[in-house]
Amino acid sequence: MPLFRLFSIALLLVLSLSVMGRQPKSPGLLTGNVLDAQQKPVANATVELVPRGDTLRKRTQLTDKAGNFLFEQLPFGYYRLRISYIGFQPLLLDSIHLRAERYDFNLADLQLKTGGDQLAEVVVYAEKPLIQSRDGNIIFNAGESALSAGSSAGELLKNVPLVASDPDGKLVVRGKEPKILIDDKPVELNADQLQDFLESLPGSMIERIEVMTNPPPQYANEQGGVINIITRKGRMGIGARLTLTGGTRGEYGSSGNINYRKKRLALNLNVGAAYNRVQGEGYSHRTNLYKDSVNYFHSSNEYRNRSLRPNARLNIDYELDKYQQLNLQLQLNQHAFRNRSSNEFVNRNRFEEIYKLSTRAIETEGQNVNPSMNITYTRKGKKPGETLKLIAGGNYTYSQNDRTFFQQFLHPDGRPTGLDSTQQQLNDTWTKGYQLRVNYDKLLDNKTTSISTGGLHTYTGSHILLHSQFQRKTDKQYEKNELLSNDFAFRQQITNLRFALKQKLTESARITAGVVAEATQLQFDLKDKSEVDNDYFTWLPFLNFTQKWEELLELSLAYRKTIRRPGIGQLNPSIDYSDPNNIRYGNPFLLPSVSHTFDLVLGRTQEQYYANLGVGYNIVQDVFSQIRERTPEGTTETSWQNIDDRHEYELNSWAGYTFSRQLRANVSANYTFNEYSLFDREVNKYRNGGSFNSSVNANYVPTDVWNITSAFKYNRFANPQGTVRSNYRLDIAVQRKLFQKKLAITVNVIDPFNRQEYTSFTYGPNYNLESFSSSSTRNYRLTLSYNFSNMGKKLTLPGAKKDNG
Repeated sequence: MPLFRLFSIALLLVLSLSVMGRQPKSPGLLTGNVLDAQQKPVANATVELVPRGDTLRKRTQLTDKAGNFLFEQLPFGYYRLRISYIGFQPLLLDSIHLRAERYDFNLADLQLKTGGDQLAEVVVYAEKPLIQSRDGNIIFNAGESALSAGSSAGELLKNVPLVASDPDGKLVVRGKEPKILIDDKPVELNADQLQDFLESLPGSMIERIEVMTNPPPQYANEQGGVINIITRKGRMGIGARLTLTGGTRGEYGSSGNINYRKKRLALNLNVGAAYNRVQGEGYSHRTNLYKDSVNYFHSSNEYRNRSLRPNARLNIDYELDKYQQLNLQLQLNQHAFRNRSSNEFVNRNRFEEIYKLSTRAIETEGQNVNPSMNITYTRKGKKPGETLKLIAGGNYTYSQNDRTFFQQFLHPDGRPTGLDSTQQQLNDTWTKGYQLRVNYDKLLDNKTTSISTGGLHTYTGSHILLHSQFQRKTDKQYEKNELLSNDFAFRQQITNLRFALKQKLTESARITAGVVAEATQLQFDLKDKSEVDNDYFTWLPFLNFTQKWEELLELSLAYRKTIRRPGIGQLNPSIDYSDPNNIRYGNPFLLPSVSHTFDLVLGRTQEQYYANLGVGYNIVQDVFSQIRERTPEGTTETSWQNIDDRHEYELNSWAGYTFSRQLRANVSANYTFNEYSLFDREVNKYRNGGSFNSSVNANYVPTDVWNITSAFKYNRFANPQGTVRSNYRLDIAVQRKLFQKKLAITVNVIDPFNRQEYTSFTYGPNYNLESFSSSSTRNYRLTLSYNFSNMGKKLTLPGAKKDNG
């Protein structure tokens, strides 16, 4: 296998370079850049580096025009860093520990405050762990993880505690869909667009991922909380990064990043492309139950999916003045795919004798193109605690999905009957949307009360054209099937207004309360000229109380009324007949599902560990879920329906422990038990059941140039008609940095012992169904990443000894 041999050679190269690149006797390196309060570089600032045990070995530099400084060939030990400049308050960083495990520090964006006559600001430098817990939220410092090299944002998110991927590929936090933000700005995309976006965003662009189980007021009513992805901003001057990736599973990728920062302007451009190939197989066994008999339907499939995802993203920040800032984001994602699958369908009677046999080959080709734009204006008040933020954005998507079906009917012994059919389903979708958000926060004069208010308006309009046709035997020409074709428009508008009040009760106790008034207008214009309207208005209150005891123990009690709106995937009435024995379609008459959510979280944080335990109770009304029903003809119809209310009982825990500066570990687990009404259990045969999500992360940094990170996941999901089981996911990454950390070589080992598998059991009033799917996720990935940096010319103080290491 050529790729495996290439992987082996690369691994030997890493080890060889490790031996060749042995550390010098004094390998220490310390770099950083100095800014003022307006994020402008401070040139010619005095930077003094003093060993704590020997002040006579002090080194001194002046920052260059970009505010950068660099000290090289430093002996191991503890250091103090002092930065001073006329008119600014001196900054003193204490306890910087250079050692064999960590001898290279990049102290980016050190900010000086005005007021030269004041005492120096003293900061004790603390190194960031891989995962942090603050106020019940989780911070995953992706920039500290070797897993980010070569991964997409979608893949990286699956390694974050409390985050899982359900059987449909959607991200969930504690079993619920979260709101996704990029740099504090919401991503207003549907489920398919969001998946393409996350698979296109390189993990190497991400600085950290924040999982907010207790989000701020503007997102307090999001059912699954908020995931905020913070991207790398780069340092002053010009920097660039080039990344190349290849894997034994048949994946290739490249991405390039260039960033520029000077005074008030910061630009960050990323372009790249990734090719991916996935193979797998599956089966389903259905038992049809009749009053006096049974029969069986079995299907099996093998598939190969190939996809190419080019992408580009431009982020521009510009400070108009010290109170006002503009941000512009331009994004382009494309997903071109070509999939093949082979399927076999077998019908057996009650004696398990074959009475119907057929095969179906499906070829799928298509693409998704999604350009989007986002503009943010931020104005900070002259008094602390006042901020006005306006966010406006728009996006456009064109989706093409063309499928060709060739079905052949066979005798029970496998001989062709001579009967076959060829059909096509051509689906084109055009979607455009825009959104406007306004957020205003203000700290009142009493310094204990804050208000938060704002509003939201979003519009999404789609035109869906489904052209179904079959091939005539006589002349091999295609003829349109009017019954299975569709042409309709979909429009949705969401408008809300929000007001919240945050009150500081004591130095350690706070309460936040607010309400959102939301109106949704939804309309379908179907091909028969009929219209389906689905408008609703909802009040969404929320309340949160937090209490801290000596910064070690924290209690959080929250109530939220949240809403889950059905999307185009659940509402689309077009029939998917890729499997003629399992018909799928949406329901344009679905109602939204609202939930009354009660959460209690108790957390403890100390220097060596953190631990959080949460319990929750949810009353979910008008639940909409995928429901399978067996028709009198023996086929299965899968659609979306509103069912009775559901009660959910949750138990959550996430914790981390620092064994040493080199070794840290984190664990998380979530269990949710779903309880359905007596009517649903007796009439619809729904089953109470639990979903379990868990993760174990470990990070080992033996030296500053070696980084070993591992992530282990296990998930099990419940649905109203049964359960979905999956096996574990394992990702191990080993990273070695060379050439003053400019070159990073990363080896990922993904699922070395198993394949990703899902087994689902569905029980209906007149059938039982077992389904299984497996994909070849085993992968050995090699990633090469090189950082280009421009430190600028180093300057020294007049008359001072030149710092040449």
